[in-house]
Amino acid sequence: MFINFYGRILNALKNKPYRKAVIASIILIILNAFKTTLFNYLMLPKTGGGTLGYKFWISLLICAIIFSFVLSLKSKYVFLIVYIIQVIYCFTNISYFLYYHSYLHFLQWISLFKEAMISASHFANPISVHLLVVFIDVPVALYIFFLCFKREVKSTRLPFLRNAVIGLSAVILIVIEIFNFANGESVVQFMEDRYTGETRIVERYGTVVNGIVNIVQNNTEEKLIKQLHYGKSISSPSSVTISKSTSQQPNYVVIQVESMDSNIVKQKYKGSSVMPYLSSLMDNSVYYPYTLSYHKGGGTSDAEFSVINSVETLDAFPAIKLSSYGYPNSVVSKLAKASYNTMAFHGNVGTFYNRNIAFSKMGFNKFYDISSMNYDDEGWGAPDDKVFSFAYDKIEKSKMPFYTHIITMTSHGPFESARHYYNNKAYDDIENEIVKNYYNSFSYVDKSIKDFVEKVQAKYSNTYIIIYGDHTPNVNSQDFAQASFIEGDKYFEFVPMFLLTPDHKKYKEDSVTASFLDVAPTILATSELSYSVKTDGRNLLDTETAPSNIPFKGGSFDRSWLYNTISNHKYVEEEPLWRKYLPSFISSSLIERHK
Repeated sequence: MFINFYGRILNALKNKPYRKAVIASIILIILNAFKTTLFNYLMLPKTGGGTLGYKFWISLLICAIIFSFVLSLKSKYVFLIVYIIQVIYCFTNISYFLYYHSYLHFLQWISLFKEAMISASHFANPISVHLLVVFIDVPVALYIFFLCFKREVKSTRLPFLRNAVIGLSAVILIVIEIFNFANGESVVQFMEDRYTGETRIVERYGTVVNGIVNIVQNNTEEKLIKQLHYGKSISSPSSVTISKSTSQQPNYVVIQVESMDSNIVKQKYKGSSVMPYLSSLMDNSVYYPYTLSYHKGGGTSDAEFSVINSVETLDAFPAIKLSSYGYPNSVVSKLAKASYNTMAFHGNVGTFYNRNIAFSKMGFNKFYDISSMNYDDEGWGAPDDKVFSFAYDKIEKSKMPFYTHIITMTSHGPFESARHYYNNKAYDDIENEIVKNYYNSFSYVDKSIKDFVEKVQAKYSNTYIIIYGDHTPNVNSQDFAQASFIEGDKYFEFVPMFLLTPDHKKYKEDSVTASFLDVAPTILATSELSYSVKTDGRNLLDTETAPSNIPFKGGSFDRSWLYNTISNHKYVEEEPLWRKYLPSFISSSLIERHK
């Protein structure tokens, strides 16, 4: 039987087109395995030659199984569809990781598809040479598609060879997994740890297996909601009940600024501040230079979710899209019950991140998006100054007290929207286009915030104004480096926090970080209401009490350590892709070969 099988293979290889098709298929499988290996290791905090080589051989076996089956179907369109799906999958996952430094999961990908398409249409997704990894095997794939599905190739059938390759590869994978389990390094054991285990799964099995594990762990909203861990319960009695307001109660204006990280408010260009107004607030407000941002499975929406609800957001799903979640910890709901007029404003469409649904559940009486404000899309979204103007008009018509939450839009990446209506010529000579547009955007945003805040303060003296950034801008270069760092498998981002108080209190924090969890307890502590809230946050105006640690991705981090680490962090240019990965891959492969 073996002799007969061997003879059939030799006869088939005498067919020149078939022989070329076989060689091309082998090259594709090897290149695809190499691409898959690099793709997975681009998304790991640390890489070693041994694990890189291990991943290559595992990828080679999996690619052999997949492409042996796909190519045996003799349909070039099936092959093309499978290949395109893989390219899209790799491209979107790398792009997502470059921005969020976390893994994109299947359920999350489906949930954020609309937002991803809109972002892509505005070229908001990060561009990097790392994305070129996706196209390593494109020439060979095109050669196979156009030249290897001819009649003389399709007429040759060797099902036993296909089955032998698939079967042998599968057996080897099973044996390897048995050894992994015996050594405590199998997927079953890794999935017990939701954070560190995820990194190990990607390291040894890849993102697809990690995505499947995530579906098993988070296939219902009930499971996801249980991952929202509230802090300790704090409360305060007051002469003012939760259901009744008085004219003495303060107003609140919360401004969430798109892509404003800690460093941009301190940035100078040719001796002048990029954001002169917010720069002046560093000495004229309660200023926390570094506030830990929750920028995870829900993108930008994680900022308002965590700020309003004082809870850490989800890693693998946009928490704001939990349809069955009732926001029991929302500070907005507590104020609304005390007869506050609660309003939210955003220059984007309300369906983006389902804000039009979620904000109502959080307790907002009214949410105004670009459509309800009757503004046109100028670049991407309505200009911030117009949104501020609209919000101020609504404040003037509001019965006090009021809570106003404004989310800016103009400074969203790729930072080109402001160019449609604002240009600061001071930055025209900056060669780096991204940095130039980033500075120009925040020059505009700074002026817009200044005009709005000064109008509010002039008319409503009994108002607390809180200004903070939502996340870092994904800008790291010699010209400008954002406030972020990586520690192990965790990515930390920092934004500024300004609190303008009715009594014009001044304080500049120089030893601990703040957190998004701190906003809600700060508001409640100053509200003169009796309240109860669950939180790991603190009152940011209480600068005497030692703050508790900040929960983040399964860990608990000391605020002083975070402050010292980010304040002393220096930008280091990233090592080129080929230098980072190729030598260790080659060396590990040579070691394996000579064992």
